[in-house]
Amino acid sequence: MVGVIEMLNLLLLIGLIVLVFFSLLSPKNKMTSTKKNLYLFSLFSTIIFALLPKIGYHVHSNGIIYFGFPAEAFEYHGVGVSTFKPLGLIFNFFLFYWFFKLLLKLWQALTLSVKKKL
Repeated sequence: MVGVIEMLNLLLLIGLIVLVFFSLLSPKNKMTSTKKNLYLFSLFSTIIFALLPKIGYHVHSNGIIYFGFPAEAFEYHGVGVSTFKPLGLIFNFFLFYWFFKLLLKLWQALTLSVKKKL
């Protein structure tokens, strides 16, 4: 029973990632390319930062491994038992989105001020 629930959690996670990825790349999507790129960077950053050693995962004293940065998105209990935490994943996704959006705004402001000086 536990194996079936864990497999459903994994399929839900993979399905969510594939759904976001294909909806962003869909030709019917009317978003600007900048916004699509921000979403893709956020998706990849959420996944990559969850897997980075010393940043994305840590081992608790009871042996449970937590994945995700800054919020925990997955737990691995050992022997193939894992838990998917969708709120942590969604929080990380939007946090990285807002971070990249802020960086883009700062970059645009800096390049505009440099162009005005020239």
